[in-house]
Amino acid sequence: MSELEDDLRATTEDIAADAAELQAIEEEKGRLDPQDPRMAELSEDGERVARGIVPKTVVQRGLVDELRDPDESSDDRHSAEG
Repeated sequence: MSELEDDLRATTEDIAADAAELQAIEEEKGRLDPQDPRMAELSEDGERVARGIVPKTVVQRGLVDELRDPDESSDDRHSAEG
């Protein structure tokens, strides 16, 4: 397995772990009374986790693109830097 494939697998696992954490937070919120003081903290936790997922999916897409066409991804990166 290449380094890119390892990176993709690790990123995918990280996104899945974040999604599971977000699901657990939302399930806990669903069991609470809306007036429960923990709701605010859990909502903040959910927001933090959700915001962390988006950048990881962007990295994941880049890894997929690079694995599909390494030459094109390399060219895209150079043109974006230049």
